[in-house]
Parts: sequence; C-alpha cells; structure tokens
Amino acid sequence: MGERLVLDLETQREFNEVEGRKPELLGISVVGLYSYETDRYDAYLEVDLEKLAPRLQAADLIIGFNIRRFDLPVLQPYLSFSVSTLPILDIIEEAVKNLGHRVSLESLAQATLGRGKTGHGLEALRWFKEGRLDLITKYCLDDVKLTKELYDYGKQNGRLFATSRFNNDKLTITVFWPDRKRDLATIAKMLQESFEKRLQVKIEYFSNSALREVAAAFVSKETPTRERCVDIYVIREPYFEGYCHFRNDVRQFRIDRVLDVKPTWQRYTIPADYIPQAAAE
Repeated sequence: MGERLVLDLETQREFNEVEGRKPELLGISVVGLYSYETDRYDAYLEVDLEKLAPRLQAADLIIGFNIRRFDLPVLQPYLSFSVSTLPILDIIEEAVKNLGHRVSLESLAQATLGRGKTGHGLEALRWFKEGRLDLITKYCLDDVKLTKELYDYGKQNGRLFATSRFNNDKLTITVFWPDRKRDLATIAKMLQESFEKRLQVKIEYFSNSALREVAAAFVSKETPTRERCVDIYVIREPYFEGYCHFRNDVRQFRIDRVLDVKPTWQRYTIPADYIPQAAAE
C-alpha cells in the first residue's frame, strides 16, 4: 500500500517572470508533504526532489489545492514520469463543481476552519530572492497543514464552506471523499473490462439523492450508498452510462462515486437504437 499525501509547493519565480506564463518554467523552492501513514510533515528543497519522485509515484492518493493546474505542472520538469498518471484529489475542483466558480484557499479555510493562511505567496517569492529557505519552508508546511485540515473536515462532515465573493454569505460545498473498498484505478479498470465483455456489474454507488442526504447520514452514522445492477452501454471518463435495473431506466454514473464493483455472469446486449443522453444518477 502506498501513502496518502497532502502536497503544496512554493516557486522561485512568478508568472510575469517567465515566458508564456508557463508553470513548468517557474522552478521550485520548496515542496511540502504530509503523510497520513507516518503522521509526518516533510519538506524537499529543489536539490532534494529526486528523493520526492518515488514517493509521489508510489502514492495511493495525492491531496492538494489547485494542484492539478498549478503544483503538478510546476513539478513536471523534475520528474521522469507524467504527472497525469498520479492519483489526485484536488479540493478546488470540488468547490468549482458545487459553486460554478473558483475560490481561494483562504476563503475555504476561514469559512470552514475559522482561520486562514499564515502568509502570502508573494512573500515566499521575496524570501527566495533573499535566500530565506527557512521562512519559505514554514510557510509551505503551514499551507500543507491547512489543506490537510480542510480535507479531514470534508471527509468527516461531507461538506466544506466558503465565503461568497459578492457578500458575506457562507456557501456550502458538498464533498464526497470515502475510504473505498477498492482503489479508483481498479474500479475504473473493472468497469472497462466488464463493459468490453458485456457483463452486468453490481456496484455500490453514492448517488445524487444520497449526496443530498449526506449531512443527515453523517449525523446518524449511516452510509448513504445504494447498490445498483447496471448494464454498461458506454464509458466516457469520468462517467459511464447504462441501464440501471434499480431505476429501470438508462442512467449516467460518475466513476469516482463508485465504492465497489463486482462483475456478474449476467450478459447483456446494447440496444441498437441506444443514444447516450441519460439523466444523471
């Protein structure tokens, strides 16, 4: 089993200092990590990044804030493998899915945890020019801790909060970060293999209706999941679509909401007149 890691990094330069605003040209001053397996915070300077690569490649999950669009592209030049192969949970993506717009780490932390960041990224850039790697390291690890606590809160409570950009209203962001019975890559592979063999699957699924009940479920300690038998008609990640025998209708499912999947020996055929357009489950 690999590690579950929380990641954040600081750069040597800002976007207006590099050609084309390319994140891969920003350079790294410090990478901060927290490991759930060791309950330990680690910092890697640029000269130490070859030691970081194996941990990332072996990780079961890498958690962060805006890491898919920023941190990982910044890291890419230092790695011998593609960052697209890494298992990622990006907290900002959950916020965008719920709110329809981006939010800052500061907004999430203040609204959810009652405290915010200990500094600003521009300060870290100035410290790098001054050679103050000690200050950058502390600032980076503070952000790692803040991200970890947001993830822990969301996992425990099924929601985060943010402050509205237009007023002081507190906005609710529903999240779903379960401990899966199988890892997501295995689930996706089993769905694909079952689809190719036209074998009906039995899935344990966290549905939209269950998502709306999540707050009550966390209070009652019940698991808001439902079992489905599905004939898969098409897979277009991050979704798959097929005939749901629970709903007696064609439905669309999100792969990342499947907790477990079991192929059956029940075969099926895809209707000749099938057109992908199902309602989401």
